[in-house]
Formats: sequence, C-alpha cells, structure tokens
Amino acid sequence: LLIGCAENEYRFERIDGPQVITLPFKLDGIHGVRDGASVNAEARFTDGADVLTMNIALYLVPPPEFRTGRYEGTIGGKTIAGEVECPSITFFGGQADQPSVGGVFILKDEQNRPLYRVRIPATPMTRR
Repeated sequence: LLIGCAENEYRFERIDGPQVITLPFKLDGIHGVRDGASVNAEARFTDGADVLTMNIALYLVPPPEFRTGRYEGTIGGKTIAGEVECPSITFFGGQADQPSVGGVFILKDEQNRPLYRVRIPATPMTRR
C-alpha cells in the first residue's frame, strides 16, 4: 500500500535544488482580518530561536484569489525576506463565520528562486 503526501497535512520544507527537506517549524497560528472581499492574514512559524512570519492578501471572488505575499524571519541567526507565491489557496467562512485559510505557499529568495514550501491545511484565522 502506497500513501502519497496528503494535501491536508501541515509541512514546512526547504527546497534545495531537486531535494526537499522537511524542517521542524511549528505553525503558531494564522491571524488576520476580513474586510468585505479582502482578507489580510499573517502566519507565524517557529523552531526554537528561528522565527518566520508570512503575510498574505486574498481577494474573495469565487474562487478565492491570492493577491500578494511577503515573508521575513531569522533562521540560523540569518535574516531572510522575500516574496511568496501561492499555487493553491483554500478559504472557508462567510462574513459572520470564523474564516479558515490554507494552501501551498512558495517562499522565494532574493533571486526569485524557491527556497521554502509550506503546506497549511485549512486553519481557523483568529482576529488580529
């Protein structure tokens, strides 16, 4: 029996050429606010002294659209920052419901090369 990578499983991976290495970063949560059709959210990841924050903007037209994203953090004592791409976004929740956000996020380096891939299952977003 073969079991593939489940899309609804949280993973934080470093992309090193053809090699992908899973890192022990924990998802501390997703915080944000919905204003009509716009959603601004921040996800925070930690692993000991290493911290990374990802900020994303979504536009809720059916289907939800990823608009922009940036990340910044400190990993191994080194400050990093860059753009976020999102090949797959998930958003649940109406105006009155607590929204949930998830998807696959590619964090790029200064040369626009994929550096990290983060898979987040639909996670309830708490208000900032």
